[in-house]
Amino acid sequence: MRWKTTERPIFNHPIECTWALLEFYLYAKYISHDNSTLSYMEDTLCSFQTIKEDFLLDRASKKSKAKANTLRKELIRKRKVDKERNAQTWTLSKKGHRMNAWWDYISHEIEVSKELAADFNFPTIHLMSHWVEQIPQYGPVQQYSAKRHGQVHKPNFKDGWNASNYILKNLPQAITLQHHICCFEIRDLHLQSPAQSWEH
Repeated sequence: MRWKTTERPIFNHPIECTWALLEFYLYAKYISHDNSTLSYMEDTLCSFQTIKEDFLLDRASKKSKAKANTLRKELIRKRKVDKERNAQTWTLSKKGHRMNAWWDYISHEIEVSKELAADFNFPTIHLMSHWVEQIPQYGPVQQYSAKRHGQVHKPNFKDGWNASNYILKNLPQAITLQHHICCFEIRDLHLQSPAQSWEH
């Protein structure tokens, strides 16, 4: 199936962005690197960073989507009021043009609302920006994993959140729980140390 010439530019940027990210990933998987492969990695990452805004609409959070839906309802209500107010003066063709203009305006406002609320602020994207400078220091990135951040995040905050009352001062409760857990771990280490020295 061939794309129409008007539709082709819509697909060009997402394809270029995906290709740049895939190229960066393939360079990152190299077992050994030199200055040229590192510069290729940096170039593809720069390409990805400049084009990635095309995917911002898909990065909108649930909260921003709910806000966009509220905005949509408000704009549809305004469109209905405009239609009722001018129904007597509009001809059939003018009514059709006016309704099409309203729908274009509503869809544009929804897209702008989602774009303003969306971002790429998450650990995996941020880690990629450090790879080019860290590979010469620490070696290839096969041992890198973004899952480690989630594993560290779980005991530090999620367990404390689950032990809190979810409503009042939940952050101090989570921090206090983590502090108590660390104190007990230190106490266990102190108790194990004399026992191990006694065995030796």
